[in-house]
Amino acid sequence: MVTIDQVRQLALSLPETEEVEHWGKPSFRVRNKIFAVIQLDGVSLVIKTTKDDLLAYTTMAPEVYRIPDSFSNLAFMIVRMDRVDSGEFRDLLMLAWSLVSPKKVVKAYYAAIQGRK
Repeated sequence: MVTIDQVRQLALSLPETEEVEHWGKPSFRVRNKIFAVIQLDGVSLVIKTTKDDLLAYTTMAPEVYRIPDSFSNLAFMIVRMDRVDSGEFRDLLMLAWSLVSPKKVVKAYYAAIQGRK
């Protein structure tokens, strides 16, 4: 299980991330590109992903992941925060961030992480 506070903490720990209201909901962006939006129900998060991951996750665990009705042509999926594994969620949120971030920023961030190990 993942909480809204955990989503916010992880998202805002990633370089250049800002929290911006999006249709009355908190969204997380890099240079105005959205990678995650907390939904009003408090248990769902719309998150950016790849088309391949979208298909894989929504097929393997439809009780956790689904395609938003209005986003059928976009690479975003809904994640049930109350049902997702926290480690898997962390990886998905970091992937979402990396998909919208400049390549230099992503490369520098992962190099810094490797340097700490």
